[in-house]
Amino acid sequence: MLKIPKFLYSTNSSQMINNLKAYLIILIVGLGKVSVAQSVIYYPFNSLLGISTNPSKAIWLDVKLQTNSYFSSLSTDISPEINLKETPKSITYLGAGVKMNYLNAIENNNILEGYFMNFGVRLMPFEKYKKVHVAFEISPYAGRKFDIGVFRTHFGIGYNFSR
Repeated sequence: MLKIPKFLYSTNSSQMINNLKAYLIILIVGLGKVSVAQSVIYYPFNSLLGISTNPSKAIWLDVKLQTNSYFSSLSTDISPEINLKETPKSITYLGAGVKMNYLNAIENNNILEGYFMNFGVRLMPFEKYKKVHVAFEISPYAGRKFDIGVFRTHFGIGYNFSR
């Protein structure tokens, strides 16, 4: 049975934030050296800005920030991704993560909004511009109490600085 870490559903916001910081540091260090964003992608239909570590590596970290939104509903998706298949023209990947809103802590609410999975493909369709990529993701999402769910899709265009 899957055991959910206590900090993800704790009502003590300061304890939850401290545990979350420690978890993210361990996750990032575990994925390799800490580095600047090596891939940026914009999903215009979802108003998301994606920032990733090197998606050409076997395991990488993806963060999606909500844009064009009220400050009270700024959500962030954080997920480690695993490359399933890589060709010169595409990267197919799978991952799972959490959707959080850090501003909920101001009102002593839980910062965790829900859980999601990603299955995606990043295509490099232009021979001359190999660093430009088009991304498509299928991402089922469930609220933190598993009482709601949405089948999300993301379509965007980006640039991979590391490829």
